[in-house]
Amino acid sequence: MTQLVTADEIKAIEAYTINEAGLSAAVLTERAAMATLQVLAAGRFDLSNVLVLAGLGGNGADGVALARLLHQAKIPVTLQFVGNVNRASQAVKEQLHAATLCGVQRAEKSDFKEPSLIIDAIFGTGLNKDLPEGLQKMLKAANHIDNTVVALDLPTGIDANTGEIRGAALKAKATIAFGFEKVGCEKAQGKKMAGRVIPQDIGLVLPEDFIFSIQ
Repeated sequence: MTQLVTADEIKAIEAYTINEAGLSAAVLTERAAMATLQVLAAGRFDLSNVLVLAGLGGNGADGVALARLLHQAKIPVTLQFVGNVNRASQAVKEQLHAATLCGVQRAEKSDFKEPSLIIDAIFGTGLNKDLPEGLQKMLKAANHIDNTVVALDLPTGIDANTGEIRGAALKAKATIAFGFEKVGCEKAQGKKMAGRVIPQDIGLVLPEDFIFSIQ
């Protein structure tokens, strides 16, 4: 039986894991990146030229950590931020510091025709409004190119609760769900945009009284 979580539920589970179980956000980020690397390595994806599109929040931190692990595994990877990195969360800045020390290459802009694989780590479950117009245009342009996209946790632009498209969304071939699949990947347009959903255990700890609202 598939266990689905809403945006509020995964937020509560993560908070419990961090504050009560004592597993830091950085540990969860590392585990998410490692789980993604294992899926990519085992999934017959073309890793000859990987582009990681990273946002400025938690999803972006996962993407930056993944870029570092790919680089350390001798897999060609380029990291591109979507948004002003100076406004990024502390988690993203810490991951970027480590990635930079390891030699991860960055790009300001990319030709989406060139990568063999695009990692979507722009927005995850925290999206609660329509995407900025500029990002909508970028995603729509990317969707017109026959790229293989793997989304981290949730395709950018998909509402985690309703599956509706928030202005525009990046269509993924597969979505790697951290901990539990999000409701939005099974509803409305989210089901189509998410592609094959692959849940991965990253060590989240459930409160004893937790009950899944949707199964």
